Amino acid sequence: MVTFDVSKNWVILVPPGVKAARKAAEDLAHSIRFLAGRQDGPELREVSSPGTPENGPVIILSNDSGRPEGRGFFWKLGENRIEILGQGEEGLCKGIFDFLSALGFKWPEPVSAKDSFENEILPPLQDGKIYSLKTSQTQVSGGGPATGSWKRLVIPEKSQTLHDPKKRADLMLWAIRNSFDAVVFPFDCPEGVSEETKPFALASETGGWVISRLIPRRLFLFHQELFRMEGGKRQKKIHFCPTNPGAIAILRSESKKLFQSSENRVFHLWPEQGKEDTWCSCPSCRAFTKDEQYRIAVNAIGDALAEVYPDAFISLLDSTGEEGDIPLRPNVFRINPQDIVTLRW
Repeated sequence: MVTFDVSKNWVILVPPGVKAARKAAEDLAHSIRFLAGRQDGPELREVSSPGTPENGPVIILSNDSGRPEGRGFFWKLGENRIEILGQGEEGLCKGIFDFLSALGFKWPEPVSAKDSFENEILPPLQDGKIYSLKTSQTQVSGGGPATGSWKRLVIPEKSQTLHDPKKRADLMLWAIRNSFDAVVFPFDCPEGVSEETKPFALASETGGWVISRLIPRRLFLFHQELFRMEGGKRQKKIHFCPTNPGAIAILRSESKKLFQSSENRVFHLWPEQGKEDTWCSCPSCRAFTKDEQYRIAVNAIGDALAEVYPDAFISLLDSTGEEGDIPLRPNVFRINPQDIVTLRW
């Protein structure tokens, strides 16, 4: 059994110039102090070389200075030495909270750091001030937003959290504690809100379950051919006809407007939630599966995105991992719906 004695006089070595990681380190110290029932400690000491040996119990935090961005991490627990290494500041933050999670902390809902222990699930006490962990180390590989599996928190357009600075700060803290990689903001969020992810080492992205808005519903009266067919009739609600050239042209022009309104470089224009398989059955679309129709639409949007931001990406919801007969554009990447959590608070 691997154990961690919180009663020792731990010193936490923090690399300089890492604001988000220092916040996480303060949370780590706060958690240890709470478990130990002490008013002071562990001491946070900023050092340029976190690997410097220390007398006594030490927690060494380090980020790979050669890779300023990256979310991979590694931590290892010894009797008097804990090492947490991040592949950049983001990875260091994730490593800190992964260690606390391995210790037994759980954060079921967003609260401030000051009040968190009233709502947290705390580690079970093993013996005195000694707590057990299931493992002595954890390693997670990193990767960019368009590679690997990122965990994303989606904030809907109508969420009240968007308009409450305190709730937003509590939400960001909850997100990094629960190992999220990115927060997805709606296109119509208040100005500057997406920048609030940076102090918490979270990536900021834009979009949601809003692909239908690219074909304005007001066009239905005079241009029903743009909309999907069901049972031989065009339907105003939910999605559109992805094989109609006019619909494709509107997709591109409307998506450009949305992209130009955002400073982020990762976008999501997903099918309507719960209606992902509701697509068109017109004679032209019958030649394609529901997944292929969705791919046709996303590829058209990807073409528009490349014209606005050549270095940006757009996601495709995909739980199958199959290549299919319609290849994706270079700026389109797959994400699994299981890696998406929609904010309910």
